[in-house]
Amino acid sequence: MELLTSILLGLISIVIGAGLLIYAFTSRRDPESARYRDSRKRTGR
Repeated sequence: MELLTSILLGLISIVIGAGLLIYAFTSRRDPESARYRDSRKRTGR
């Protein structure tokens, strides 16, 4: 049980770290496009 918990925590931390890296890279590379895409997604059009 402890092994499963540690594996799950490791996977979650890896996913969060990768997501943060990708988000920072994309936002730094093209902030205007990211902001435009986010606003469009929020309006749902």
